[in-house]
Amino acid sequence: MTPTAIAIPHMKMHGFAGDHLLERCEDAGCTVDERGNASCGRLACPSCGFSGSNVTVPSTGRPTFAECSCGHAWLPEPAGVAA
Repeated sequence: MTPTAIAIPHMKMHGFAGDHLLERCEDAGCTVDERGNASCGRLACPSCGFSGSNVTVPSTGRPTFAECSCGHAWLPEPAGVAA
């Protein structure tokens, strides 16, 4: 059996007044890589594929972990930097 990569679809989450709205990325076929980069150029959770109001990135001016409401935390890297 040959291992295959699983593509995580990019979903946008908007939070308002205690509710959440989920929608697929407007770029057809947009997926999220293991570094948290969606193919449309946005930052997204590499575990669940969501971006938007559920992802927080502290603005400390130094490398820090991004956190998703799904419980995943990761160190964002620009596309093409990770080995």
